[in-house]
Amino acid sequence: MHIDPAVQHDARVRIVRHALGTMLGGVEPRAHRAPVAEGYRTRIRLAVDATKGRSLVGFRRARSHRIVEVDRCLVASPVLDGARAEVSAWLGSSRGKGELTLATGMGGRPAIYLEWEGELGSTVFREAEERVLSGRWAGVRFALSGANRPTDIGDPRTVTTGVDGMALVAPPGGFSQAFDAMNKELAGAVVGAAGRAGRKTWELFAGSGNFTVGLAREAETLESVESDAAAVEAARTNLQARGLRAKLRCADADAVDVGDDVRVVVMDPPRTGAPGASLRTARSRARRVVMVSCDPATLARDVRMLTNARFVVKSVDVFEMFPHTSHVESMVVLEREPGARSG
Repeated sequence: MHIDPAVQHDARVRIVRHALGTMLGGVEPRAHRAPVAEGYRTRIRLAVDATKGRSLVGFRRARSHRIVEVDRCLVASPVLDGARAEVSAWLGSSRGKGELTLATGMGGRPAIYLEWEGELGSTVFREAEERVLSGRWAGVRFALSGANRPTDIGDPRTVTTGVDGMALVAPPGGFSQAFDAMNKELAGAVVGAAGRAGRKTWELFAGSGNFTVGLAREAETLESVESDAAAVEAARTNLQARGLRAKLRCADADAVDVGDDVRVVVMDPPRTGAPGASLRTARSRARRVVMVSCDPATLARDVRMLTNARFVVKSVDVFEMFPHTSHVESMVVLEREPGARSG
């Protein structure tokens, strides 16, 4: 945060350029600047430790389990930062520890997902219900240690904006991109890079349908793969809300074989990357790959598997999805050389 935003911007491009090295083959990364650098996050994760009638709520110190309280979170949206300030008093009479995810929910109100080990205070559920009924919070999900199933008050689902401008829902506490404006730009770039109808497309690590709702409008046939069952159901809800169809599979995207009829592969793996999916794609008959990554090191490893199979980097885009942090979101488009066989 001490670095000027313009310098941060240039540094992120250099990081991606350095990671990909000679695989770029002269391709220059295109940069997509964030419209704002503060108050942009629509999802934050907090740690909670409640003892002796007081709850400590904050972020974990770097490379430590220590919880650090803050007066204000500069990158959180004002709505979420306001909810963050309420949590300590809300959980004050509890005993135990947990993790709490604050995200934008229905109507732009806070949606809360609380994972808790210990005993919640006697007023916690009542106060949560009062906040939901009054319209201050969209909903709360309690995932208590030892309970057979979570308890919901209101609607605790995360709600972001899809590439088409419509609402995109995700499971409570589930993954979603935390910067709406940049995510819409990223999703539009992914859909455009995948190409229009006429070829079978596979989407790996599809999540709740962030790219699926755009790809389904363009691809002749689309099949998505995601290991989280709740995310798959959310993707189905998002498609149905738009009158779109796609084949959704609940499976490990890093372990599925790419079908012989697949020509376009879109993948958006977690920070650990997609070594299995990249290797299987390299051995497939796919002609184009659109790879999204939030970690330049694992991105470079996975791209190398494809270039070894005679894929060529055609374009690289760098998105400022996380201003004021060291993280960077990238999209690499690769095409197999004409006449090259799968390896």
